[in-house]
Amino acid sequence: MPAQDQPHPAPSPTEIAAAMTALGIYAQQPTPEELAQQAVAVGGEHILAAVLANALYGASIGTGMVTEGNMLEAGAGSEEMALAREQVFKASGADWTGVIGLLHWQTGHVWNALKSMSEEEREPLGTVGAHASNALLNLLSCMSVTGTDDPRAADVPADLERVRADLVAAVAALDALPTSEAGVFAGGAPAA
Repeated sequence: MPAQDQPHPAPSPTEIAAAMTALGIYAQQPTPEELAQQAVAVGGEHILAAVLANALYGASIGTGMVTEGNMLEAGAGSEEMALAREQVFKASGADWTGVIGLLHWQTGHVWNALKSMSEEEREPLGTVGAHASNALLNLLSCMSVTGTDDPRAADVPADLERVRADLVAAVAALDALPTSEAGVFAGGAPAA
C-alpha cells in the first residue's frame, strides 16, 4: 500500500480534548484521570475518542458557520466562500475518493437528523428531506466505487434503484404538501 493510502492513526481522547480546548469548547482541558473515567463510563477509549471527535466535528461546524456568516456580512463573495469551504477537504487530506467518502459521512449525519424530523408529525418537510438525503447517500455510495474490480461494484445497480425509489418518494412527499405557506406551516413553524 502506498504511503499516502495508509490510514492515519486515530487521535487519542487527549489529543481531541486539546483541540476542543484550543477552539474554546472546553474552558479547561480534561485531566488524564477525567478522560480515563469518561472512557470507562462510555465503554472504552476508542468509544470516547469517537464521541469526542463527533463533538469536535459539531463544534467545528458551528465555528465554521459563524465565521462564514461574518465573511458574508463583511461582503465576501462566492469565490471567497468557495475558498473557505474548500478548506474542509484540505483538512481531511482527501483525494477524490476521500472527498466522496467525506460527503457520504456528512450526508449520513444530515439523513439521520432529517429522518428523526420526518418521524415527527408536525415536520412534513423533514420527510421530503429524509428521502432526498437518503437518495444522495446512496448516490455517493455508488460514486465511491472505483471500478468493476471493486467488490462493491455488484451493489451499484441495486443502490441506484434505491436512489430512484427515494427520489420518487421525495417527490411524492413534496407533492403531498399543501400549496400555500399557511398550509405548510399549519402544524406550527418547523422546529429550530
